[in-house]
Amino acid sequence: MSRLADLIRGWPGKPSHPPLTDASIGAYTVGVAMLVLGALGVEEEAAAHGALLAIGGGLALALPTALTGLLDWLNIERGTPARTTATIHLFTMLTATVVFAATFIAQLDGYRHGEVKTSGLVLGLAAEGLLTVGGFVGGTLVFVYGVRVLKRRETPVADALVPGRSEEPDSP
Repeated sequence: MSRLADLIRGWPGKPSHPPLTDASIGAYTVGVAMLVLGALGVEEEAAAHGALLAIGGGLALALPTALTGLLDWLNIERGTPARTTATIHLFTMLTATVVFAATFIAQLDGYRHGEVKTSGLVLGLAAEGLLTVGGFVGGTLVFVYGVRVLKRRETPVADALVPGRSEEPDSP
Protein backbone atom coordinates (compact mmCIF):
# COMPACT_ATOMS: atom_id res chain seq x y z
CA MET A 1 0.00 0.00 0.00
CA SER A 2 2.92 2.33 0.74
CA ARG A 3 4.22 1.97 -2.84
CA LEU A 4 0.80 2.87 -4.24
CA ALA A 5 0.63 5.95 -2.01
CA ASP A 6 4.15 6.94 -3.10
CA LEU A 7 3.17 6.54 -6.75
CA ILE A 8 0.09 8.72 -6.24
CA ARG A 9 2.14 11.33 -4.34
CA GLY A 10 4.62 11.56 -7.22
CA TRP A 11 8.39 11.38 -7.31
CA PRO A 12 10.91 13.31 -5.23
CA GLY A 13 11.07 16.77 -6.74
CA LYS A 14 8.04 15.98 -8.97
CA PRO A 15 5.03 15.82 -6.63
CA SER A 16 1.57 15.17 -8.11
CA HIS A 17 -0.34 17.72 -6.04
CA PRO A 18 0.92 21.02 -7.58
CA PRO A 19 -0.04 20.34 -11.22
CA LEU A 20 -3.45 19.11 -10.09
CA THR A 21 -3.96 22.31 -8.10
CA ASP A 22 -2.96 24.37 -11.13
CA ALA A 23 -5.57 22.63 -13.28
CA SER A 24 -8.39 22.85 -10.73
CA ILE A 25 -7.63 26.47 -9.78
CA GLY A 26 -7.55 27.36 -13.46
CA ALA A 27 -10.90 25.69 -14.13
CA TYR A 28 -12.55 27.31 -11.12
CA THR A 29 -11.14 30.74 -11.96
CA VAL A 30 -12.31 30.55 -15.58
CA GLY A 31 -15.75 29.51 -14.32
CA VAL A 32 -16.02 32.46 -11.94
CA ALA A 33 -14.70 34.87 -14.59
CA MET A 34 -17.48 33.64 -16.89
CA LEU A 35 -20.07 34.17 -14.17
CA VAL A 36 -18.85 37.75 -13.71
CA LEU A 37 -18.76 38.47 -17.46
CA GLY A 38 -22.20 36.91 -17.96
CA ALA A 39 -23.62 38.95 -15.08
CA LEU A 40 -22.22 42.06 -16.76
CA GLY A 41 -24.10 41.11 -19.94
CA VAL A 42 -21.16 39.84 -21.97
CA GLU A 43 -22.50 36.88 -23.95
CA GLU A 44 -24.57 35.84 -20.93
CA GLU A 45 -25.93 32.62 -22.40
CA ALA A 46 -22.49 31.37 -23.49
CA ALA A 47 -20.97 32.55 -20.19
CA ALA A 48 -23.65 30.74 -18.16
CA HIS A 49 -22.93 27.52 -20.04
CA GLY A 50 -19.15 27.90 -19.93
CA ALA A 51 -19.15 28.77 -16.22
CA LEU A 52 -20.95 25.59 -15.26
CA LEU A 53 -18.71 23.46 -17.47
CA ALA A 54 -15.52 25.03 -16.10
CA ILE A 55 -16.63 24.77 -12.46
CA GLY A 56 -17.70 21.19 -13.15
CA GLY A 57 -14.20 20.51 -14.49
CA GLY A 58 -12.70 21.92 -11.31
CA LEU A 59 -14.98 19.71 -9.22
CA ALA A 60 -13.98 16.66 -11.29
CA LEU A 61 -10.35 17.40 -10.39
CA ALA A 62 -11.16 17.95 -6.71
CA LEU A 63 -10.86 14.32 -5.62
CA PRO A 64 -7.42 13.57 -7.10
CA THR A 65 -6.18 16.98 -5.97
CA ALA A 66 -7.42 16.43 -2.41
CA LEU A 67 -6.09 12.86 -2.32
CA THR A 68 -2.57 13.87 -3.34
CA GLY A 69 -2.68 16.78 -0.88
CA LEU A 70 -3.83 14.48 1.93
CA LEU A 71 -0.98 12.05 1.20
CA ASP A 72 1.48 14.96 1.37
CA TRP A 73 -0.13 16.19 4.61
CA LEU A 74 0.27 12.76 6.21
CA ASN A 75 4.03 12.93 5.60
CA ILE A 76 4.52 16.29 7.34
CA GLU A 77 5.75 15.84 10.89
CA ARG A 78 3.04 16.38 13.50
CA GLY A 79 3.37 19.34 15.84
CA THR A 80 5.41 21.41 13.41
CA PRO A 81 4.51 24.82 12.01
CA ALA A 82 4.47 23.23 8.55
CA ARG A 83 1.83 20.69 9.67
CA THR A 84 -0.29 23.45 11.24
CA THR A 85 -0.05 25.48 8.03
CA ALA A 86 -0.88 22.41 5.96
CA THR A 87 -3.94 21.76 8.13
CA ILE A 88 -5.15 25.34 7.58
CA HIS A 89 -4.58 24.85 3.84
CA LEU A 90 -6.47 21.54 3.86
CA PHE A 91 -9.56 22.92 5.60
CA THR A 92 -9.59 26.13 3.55
CA MET A 93 -9.44 24.18 0.29
CA LEU A 94 -12.09 21.68 1.42
CA THR A 95 -14.35 24.61 2.30
CA ALA A 96 -13.68 26.21 -1.10
CA THR A 97 -14.59 22.92 -2.80
CA VAL A 98 -17.88 22.71 -0.92
CA VAL A 99 -18.72 26.30 -1.87
CA PHE A 100 -17.83 25.58 -5.51
CA ALA A 101 -20.16 22.56 -5.37
CA ALA A 102 -22.88 24.86 -4.05
CA THR A 103 -22.06 27.30 -6.89
CA PHE A 104 -22.50 24.48 -9.39
CA ILE A 105 -25.88 23.55 -7.94
CA ALA A 106 -27.01 27.18 -7.78
CA GLN A 107 -26.02 27.74 -11.41
CA LEU A 108 -27.67 24.57 -12.81
CA ASP A 109 -30.94 26.35 -13.54
CA GLY A 110 -28.96 29.19 -15.14
CA TYR A 111 -27.30 26.69 -17.44
CA ARG A 112 -30.70 25.42 -18.56
CA HIS A 113 -31.99 28.95 -19.21
CA GLY A 114 -28.80 30.58 -20.47
CA GLU A 115 -28.44 33.07 -17.64
CA VAL A 116 -26.14 33.76 -14.73
CA LYS A 117 -28.01 33.25 -11.48
CA THR A 118 -27.29 35.77 -8.72
CA SER A 119 -26.84 32.96 -6.20
CA GLY A 120 -24.32 31.27 -8.51
CA LEU A 121 -22.40 34.52 -8.91
CA VAL A 122 -22.30 35.28 -5.17
CA LEU A 123 -21.30 31.73 -4.23
CA GLY A 124 -18.73 31.65 -7.03
CA LEU A 125 -17.11 34.87 -5.83
CA ALA A 126 -17.03 33.56 -2.24
CA ALA A 127 -15.51 30.27 -3.41
CA GLU A 128 -12.89 32.12 -5.45
CA GLY A 129 -11.98 34.15 -2.36
CA LEU A 130 -11.51 30.97 -0.34
CA LEU A 131 -9.53 29.45 -3.19
CA THR A 132 -7.20 32.46 -3.23
CA VAL A 133 -6.60 32.26 0.52
CA GLY A 134 -6.06 28.49 0.33
CA GLY A 135 -3.62 28.88 -2.55
CA PHE A 136 -1.69 31.52 -0.64
CA VAL A 137 -1.42 29.21 2.36
CA GLY A 138 -0.42 26.30 0.10
CA GLY A 139 2.30 28.47 -1.42
CA THR A 140 3.60 29.09 2.08
CA LEU A 141 4.11 25.35 2.50
CA VAL A 142 6.37 25.29 -0.54
CA PHE A 143 8.11 28.66 -0.44
CA VAL A 144 8.53 29.08 3.32
CA TYR A 145 8.69 25.51 4.67
CA GLY A 146 10.03 23.80 1.55
CA VAL A 147 7.51 20.94 1.68
CA ARG A 148 8.26 18.47 -1.16
CA VAL A 149 11.14 20.70 -2.38
CA LEU A 150 14.50 18.98 -2.83
CA LYS A 151 16.72 22.10 -2.89
CA ARG A 152 19.58 20.42 -4.75
CA ARG A 153 21.21 23.18 -6.77
CA GLU A 154 24.06 21.02 -8.09
CA THR A 155 21.87 18.26 -9.59
CA PRO A 156 22.72 17.69 -13.26
CA VAL A 157 19.96 18.88 -15.60
CA ALA A 158 19.22 15.38 -16.96
CA ASP A 159 18.75 14.03 -13.43
CA ALA A 160 16.64 17.02 -12.37
CA LEU A 161 14.25 16.59 -15.30
CA VAL A 162 13.71 12.83 -15.03
CA PRO A 163 11.21 11.70 -12.38
CA GLY A 164 12.67 9.27 -9.85
CA ARG A 165 16.34 10.19 -10.34
CA SER A 166 16.54 12.12 -7.08
CA GLU A 167 15.96 11.02 -3.52
CA GLU A 168 13.64 12.96 -1.26
CA PRO A 169 15.20 14.29 1.96
CA ASP A 170 13.43 13.95 5.30
CA SER A 171 10.26 16.07 5.43
CA PRO A 172 10.55 19.36 7.32
